[in-house]
Amino acid sequence: MSPVGKTLAVPIFGLGLLLAACHPSGAEFISDLDTVATTHDGTFDFASQNTYSLPDRVVFITDSDPGGNPDRLPPDLEQLILGTIDNEMSALGYQKVDIGQNPDLTMTVGALKVTNVSYYYGYWCGYWSWYYPCYPYYPPVVGVSTYTVGSLIIDMAPNGTAAGNQYRGVWTAVIRGIQTGSNSTDRTRLVNGISQAFIQSDYLGKP
Repeated sequence: MSPVGKTLAVPIFGLGLLLAACHPSGAEFISDLDTVATTHDGTFDFASQNTYSLPDRVVFITDSDPGGNPDRLPPDLEQLILGTIDNEMSALGYQKVDIGQNPDLTMTVGALKVTNVSYYYGYWCGYWSWYYPCYPYYPPVVGVSTYTVGSLIIDMAPNGTAAGNQYRGVWTAVIRGIQTGSNSTDRTRLVNGISQAFIQSDYLGKP
């Protein structure tokens, strides 16, 4: 697992290149190709936030508008991903609440079926209109890069809209290489990757 988050600042222009980079010595195992990249808004006060919400599904991100009914990961992988995120957020001192309870932070989770993540943010409303009011979403990344199919994307934004009715993300994690065809291998890599994303984001959490 290759962490790259602590060396990255907003904006990230080369995140896609980092995710596609090869190991100089050559990879012997699929897990050797795993990379976790994170970015955040350095002006945002994560310590003052208390609550968060998380949807009950992990959507597949494709190259078209899903029209509010996106495909989903298999239920067992969904629950593993969401449960691991919940455990990490709880350990940081955040309390999970329903989206209708006006959480301080709103999180979304998607798995890429395409390489160009601009499709996802361009059709963000179509993916999450059932969960969150439909306004344009902008992650804390300037410029759009390409990612490896099978990558997991976790986004976090303050609850509410900024000027112009736009959601501005404050934290994004990209976990490469979650689909190998082996369920047991995927489960291990998912847990390790999600945990690494939080480990290298040491600005998250309550004091």
